[in-house]
Amino acid sequence: MVYLKHWNEFKAQALELYSRNPRQSRFLVKAQPKTQTLVVKLTDNRETLKFRAKSSIILNRLDEFQRQLLERMSGVKPPAAPVAATATAVANTAEKAVNAVADKASAPTSKSSKKKKGKKK
Repeated sequence: MVYLKHWNEFKAQALELYSRNPRQSRFLVKAQPKTQTLVVKLTDNRETLKFRAKSSIILNRLDEFQRQLLERMSGVKPPAAPVAATATAVANTAEKAVNAVADKASAPTSKSSKKKKGKKK
């Protein structure tokens, strides 16, 4: 149970360990507020990988790692956004914006000829 020093090394080895023995693998995240550390552990009862971090920057990386691990555990990949629909939506939004600007530019501007009232004395 040696702590790995680099996140990328831990992530690669942990995903490999899980893929070798998915039924026996366990994943644990432990926060220790007193020492302000976060410990991430993945084990399959024969081999244990641990990573310790004191930086809050690691939380984003941990979130991404958990998503990848969850995808592998569930066997379901998240649906990809359709490219054609996204491109069409962007084109429609841009067209509406151009039309709105053109309508404002072509609209006649009328100034009212009313005089402002003076202050009461």
